[in-house]
Amino acid sequence: MIAQWMQAFVAVAESDSFSSAARRLGVGQSTISKQIAALEAHLAIRLFQRTTRSITLTNEGVAYFEAAKRALAAIDEARAAASPKAEAQGMLRITLPLTLAESRIIPIIADFLAAHPRIEIDLSVSDHPRNLVADNIDVAIRVGRMVDSQLIGRKIGKAKRVLVASPDYLAHAGRPNVPGDLKNHNCLQYSLLSTGTRWQFTDGQVVQVNGNFSADSPNALRAAALSGIGIAANALWLFEDDLLRGGLELVLPNFEPASMPIHAVFPSGQFVAARTRTFIDFVANALATDPLCAPD
Repeated sequence: MIAQWMQAFVAVAESDSFSSAARRLGVGQSTISKQIAALEAHLAIRLFQRTTRSITLTNEGVAYFEAAKRALAAIDEARAAASPKAEAQGMLRITLPLTLAESRIIPIIADFLAAHPRIEIDLSVSDHPRNLVADNIDVAIRVGRMVDSQLIGRKIGKAKRVLVASPDYLAHAGRPNVPGDLKNHNCLQYSLLSTGTRWQFTDGQVVQVNGNFSADSPNALRAAALSGIGIAANALWLFEDDLLRGGLELVLPNFEPASMPIHAVFPSGQFVAARTRTFIDFVANALATDPLCAPD
């Protein structure tokens, strides 16, 4: 019974609404209200501050929220261990970069939801890393090296990368023949990439490049390359349509830039719910068959 009360509490806390929580759990709003009241009475604390227009967690509610999530995850883990064929269910909060979401992961999510109809997805799309604990996110999919020691990561793929430029840029600036020639070109920078202006290649070459344009968005980088500003380096999935249409051309096709790992990451020291593990496995299996993302 307490587990049901906790589930109702977490649903209300995550949705900021009794009615939304009721829809999510498939019960009446009055049931949710009674469960929250019963939980508050059992704990002898007030979990929510209610007004006519809003509902927010009290300080005690904030503290209890994280504990309740861990407890529910542990119950979910125990259920999965006892019944390995039990269907994964519940809300799954995910964050991932925009271009990866649009070109690869959202189609995979569509297949995942069809296979697991009792799971709901709340997707946050951002090229800037989110705080998984503070933002109540179950799993992030990130491209690049792991730098946060507070997170656990599982490599689920890699991003095949290419160099591109517009035909107009190559016509007036010339075409580089070897990586070292990039020093004489305007190289566009993706400012969120930890390697910065050091462009690495799979054969071990590293070139220190420079340029007059940088952006924190891959789509802005793509637009700059299409506009003829300079040479861009990023995941092939970002440029594949433009390469097919001729808006961009491959640069140094015989020298492949080093690929970037794709990780599924989640906070350390927390239970990983069955739905989270199921999702990570599903995405990893899908990326394994994708020539642009398959891991080594």
